[in-house]
Amino acid sequence: MASENDIRKLNAERIELLIECSIQAYNALSETQIAQCAVDKVIAPAGFELIDSWSGVDSVFGREKTVETYGVVFRSRSAPWRYVFAFRGTDSALDMLDDCGVEPQAFVPLESDAPVPDQVRVESGFNEIYTSGNGSVASMQTQLFALIDQYQHSSQQPSEIYITGHSLGGALCQLFTLDLALSRPEISAENINFASPRVGNKAFVEFYAAQAHHPTLRVVNVHDAVPHLPPTELGFRHHSSVYLIAFHATDILGKMDLKVAHSSDNYQAVIRCARRSGVGGCNNKRLQVAERLTICSELPAQEDR
Repeated sequence: MASENDIRKLNAERIELLIECSIQAYNALSETQIAQCAVDKVIAPAGFELIDSWSGVDSVFGREKTVETYGVVFRSRSAPWRYVFAFRGTDSALDMLDDCGVEPQAFVPLESDAPVPDQVRVESGFNEIYTSGNGSVASMQTQLFALIDQYQHSSQQPSEIYITGHSLGGALCQLFTLDLALSRPEISAENINFASPRVGNKAFVEFYAAQAHHPTLRVVNVHDAVPHLPPTELGFRHHSSVYLIAFHATDILGKMDLKVAHSSDNYQAVIRCARRSGVGGCNNKRLQVAERLTICSELPAQEDR
């Protein structure tokens, strides 16, 4: 599959589940103790329970080596072999407009002897958040694989793993998905990410796509600026499998309102609308998102597909 704009041809239930998990990953960030998961703010999706979280060291998007909660793990209550790893995005998506794509880096999986073509390059900021630790906290990469190995040696071994994230979380979750394919090749996983920037170059996209037991779907608002970063002029590319939606603000800013076009809550509202529409897409000029917020959702134009 390449571009798709009919949610009926996809696993709509799973897409809706994973955008909810991605939103809850944002809720896990405490306003006062950012290194600790705000358990009381996280509402597990119906049928799931919150079982773990992980942190990361962010020195890229306007912070100074800050340790922050970066994601959560949910497990199905009725099917305890089903796990969801949900990555949090940045609290200011617009930071990425200035900070993305300057210095591509080589991708080094957890198991450093796993073969990676020399030409593969990834965006440096995303890669540094994924691989960096500090004197007291292990890297996000190390923490994630510690959780995977813990579950693998438990009585509830994962046979279904779903990996997701919105915005920066969408980029980080793709790095983890590739790393999982290389460092734990016996484990299969599926990735559905939302509003993700470009993560790597053409060689990265091709190498990632070759990991057939880790299918990936991007969900993108055609008016969202973040998925257009880093620019293709710097060699960055996207995976071809994408579900396109189209929404924007209803006020005077319209399609120029970057925050509205990137909001995870708005993505969720349009996905829900599309799933329930009966026609596979959301065409509602005044879609209610919150008590005082409406957005304009349309079917993607032909030139956007």
